[in-house]
Amino acid sequence: MSEVFYVSRKKYEELLEELKNLKEIKAQLSDEIGTAAAQGDLKENAEYHAAKEKQAETLSRINELETRLRNAQITDDLTVDKSEARIGATVTIKDEVADLEFTYTLVGPAEANPDKGLLSVKSPLANGVLGKKEGDVFEAQLPRGPRTYKLVKLEYK
Repeated sequence: MSEVFYVSRKKYEELLEELKNLKEIKAQLSDEIGTAAAQGDLKENAEYHAAKEKQAETLSRINELETRLRNAQITDDLTVDKSEARIGATVTIKDEVADLEFTYTLVGPAEANPDKGLLSVKSPLANGVLGKKEGDVFEAQLPRGPRTYKLVKLEYK
């Protein structure tokens, strides 16, 4: 059984659109391969080989997207205890040592982009805050060693 793929509704729709576009490209590539094959000797037919390579890449991505979408759990639809930090929560955490605050939305790995405030639930920091309530102090096992944080604010938008 495949792993659940957590994704927001927006990202799910973006992946559906990408899949639709790739299927159109796949049809175009089939035509290109047919045309290139009709030109004769395939051993020295660069257009044919380029189209076949692009087709293989496209089919691989289509397969990957179909698997992800089949196993998708849209985080917008999840019923979670909103008194605890879970996927879909926006958390403001304070680094107790550096006295700095950060705000992140906890997302699935496919959407993670810390620079845009999107933190993967698989990351060490998110792993530390998951299940915590507003006001809780927790430790995160970061690559540079353990660090203490406080969950200052918890909200679901």
